[in-house]
This record gives sequence, structure tokens and C-alpha cells, in this order.
Amino acid sequence: MKNVILALIILISTKLSIAENLEEKGFNIAKSSYESGRGFTDMISDQLMILIDPKGNKVTREISAKSLENLDPNDGDKTITYFETPKDVEGTVMLSHTHINEDDDQWLYLPALTRVKRISSSNKSGSFMGSEVAFEDFSAGDYRKYKWKYIGEEVYEGDLCYVLESYPIYENSGYTRRVGLTDELLRARKIDFYDRKGELLKTVFFENYNLYEDKIWMADSMKVENHQNKNATIFQWQNRKLNVGLDKKEFEKSSLMRLAD
Repeated sequence: MKNVILALIILISTKLSIAENLEEKGFNIAKSSYESGRGFTDMISDQLMILIDPKGNKVTREISAKSLENLDPNDGDKTITYFETPKDVEGTVMLSHTHINEDDDQWLYLPALTRVKRISSSNKSGSFMGSEVAFEDFSAGDYRKYKWKYIGEEVYEGDLCYVLESYPIYENSGYTRRVGLTDELLRARKIDFYDRKGELLKTVFFENYNLYEDKIWMADSMKVENHQNKNATIFQWQNRKLNVGLDKKEFEKSSLMRLAD
């Protein structure tokens, strides 16, 4: 009897050790992937946001964006997204401050209302400007916002990739989990998002990678396919420049209305 109990203890300990190792491996890969895209200090770019409905009809929006890398290891980055065209969204500005141990701060300036609206925690899973991107997706690249697990390896478009499962720490997240592919260059290639019911909601594809500053891989296009409503959103980056010397004051809530002028 003692031998049976001992065998069970060893079996349970082994399974726990394997699970811990898989979680640790997943975390380390996610961390390395995140850190490989760091070191740009700040960044500006132009973007096209292309909304595609199930019938293939397209609406294209022109965007300018700015990012400020936060060197504080206990906090995240800041981004500004400004809509240039078309007329119905012109002048709309989104400001996002990513935080690690608390909810992200996000504000939206709506020119029609001439006021700044704070995005509440309960609305972070909502659609950003009618796209298939949610407000919470703005900080989706930060590994510290998730728990991780290494699942295995898979060949994707001819490249060997790590399969990583991640679970949002954010309690108001619209997702229960994500399953993503990260290649050997530590570039995210594809991520499946599962909704609160555990059903596949959407897939994000990262494409057209380019090497910036001879050291940082960045995707110059991203496609989001919603499997439930059959809509899609494509983002295309243009004129991306790193280390341009942006003023930190531009990334404060008080600057939103001034930026929209």
C-alpha cells in the first residue's frame, strides 16, 4: 500500500513539474519575443485601417500614430492614434497608457461632442472605432498582461513556430484565452482569440515583417478576421520612423483636444 501511495505522489509531482516547466517555457518565449521588439524609444507612422464587411465592401480610414516606449520596467507604453479621414471620423483621437498591475488608461476625443471620453474597464472589450480590434488589444503585445503556457511546435508558412497559449490577467477581458504562433526569430505570426464562452472569436495575422534600426522586426500589416460576424479589418503601416525625439507632454490627457485642433 505504501508503495502505491509513493508511486502516486511521484506521478503527481512529475505532472506538476512538467506543467510548471511548460508554463515557464511559454513565459520565457513570450518575454523574449516582447523584448526583441524593444529599444525604439519612440515611433511615428501613418496607417491605413481597412474595414471589410462579409460582402467584401471596404471602408478605408487614414490614421497617423505615435508611440512612446516606457523605460519603467513596472509600466507600459503610451500611444496616440489620430484619424485623418474620412470626414465622419476626422479629428478623432485615441490616447492609451498601458499599465502592468492595473487597468490601462484610455481616452477618446470625439470632435462631434468636443469632449474627451474615458474608456471604462467594462468597455475595454468593445470595438475600437467599428473595427475588429478591441480597446484592450492596444496592450495585447505586452507579455506581462497574461499567464503563459508552451503547447508545442508547428510549421506555419514554411517556418517552425512555437505554439503558446495565454490567459488574460485582466478580469474584464473579453477573452478567455489566446493561442498564438511565434517563429524562431521571436516574431508573432498568428493569434487565435477565444471569447468569454470559450468559442473562437477572431484570428490576427501579422504579415510583411521588416527589420528596423537593423535590430527590431515589426509587422507592416496586420489582418484581423472575425469568425463570428465575418467582418475583417486590415491595418497597413506606412512611413514608420523610430527614435524621432517625441515630446513626452504629447502623451498626456490634457493634450488630446490640442492635438485634434
